[in-house]
Amino acid sequence: MTQQDWLLIETLGHERQPTLVADGDRIKDWVSLVRVQREPSAAVYRIADVVRRCVESVMPATYSDDTLIVLGIPVPCAFGAAHAVQVWVGGPGDQPPPRRGVGAWDWDADSELAKHGPGLEELAWARAPEDVRVTRTPPEVFSTMVRFDGRLDYMAMVREMRVDGRWQGEVDMRGDDGRVRRFQMIARANPAMRRTQGLIHDVTDVRRPRPDADMSMMRAVSRRSSVGVGFVELGFGLIYEWPSPPPPPLDRWATERPEIHPDDAARYRRICDEMLKADPELAADDVHELVLRIRFADTGWLRAHAELRHTFAGQPGVPGHGLIRVRPAE
Repeated sequence: MTQQDWLLIETLGHERQPTLVADGDRIKDWVSLVRVQREPSAAVYRIADVVRRCVESVMPATYSDDTLIVLGIPVPCAFGAAHAVQVWVGGPGDQPPPRRGVGAWDWDADSELAKHGPGLEELAWARAPEDVRVTRTPPEVFSTMVRFDGRLDYMAMVREMRVDGRWQGEVDMRGDDGRVRRFQMIARANPAMRRTQGLIHDVTDVRRPRPDADMSMMRAVSRRSSVGVGFVELGFGLIYEWPSPPPPPLDRWATERPEIHPDDAARYRRICDEMLKADPELAADDVHELVLRIRFADTGWLRAHAELRHTFAGQPGVPGHGLIRVRPAE
């Protein structure tokens, strides 16, 4: 344990023991609290107790005696639970340093919507208070990412929703101010609640962001299209980003999640399942066409002509992912 630094202890696991995921600006790989120091000590047990009290109350908790001070600050999610606790350990007379930025989020598998905890959008995107919202669609989030190296493993963890599912990595996101920031991202699956629960931890000052050139190129190619182009996670059939928004009257699809007519949704999912099982290299030129009837909260059914394929012609496919092109159906 580094003296004076704040510890980030995740409490995401459903009925699992909390683990250390960061010591100051140093990323840790799910370290058990009994290994926070080389040998068990009174401090380790006091840390565990402070974390427990923070989780139970979702309020700050402290311990102090003549030689030791332990301070815990919970990181609340949108549902009012603590997804993590930031802990500082010092002695009488010591002052804790500023805490690093941490935000909590949840992904609901049934609604396919993200729920952002207090302060997350200000941290991730320098968002103005009047623009902050709790609920976001996947395209609203993924479109801000300029690097996400572990995206495929993360998506697989979310899709499989296993009891022991967990993922940790780094992601670079562009804020509303144009600045790119790097975050440590920590996530666990919670099958009982049909959610993926997670954290972002700002490490921009010690790990310089590096936008992904391939991701930028793919988006640039997509934006040259005259129709809507989206990236699809085939296991869910989830359109998680629209680099080229659909043309009107389908343009709201870029930031909203419309209802798809049940008959069309069934066919769409069958196509996604077929593509998921296919080899993306062997099936790179296969195109699946269909008409989707969609509607937003205040509209009737709108007809969209859709084409699903693994990738752009001549580009390598990515297992588990595809592209959708949409335009108004005649």
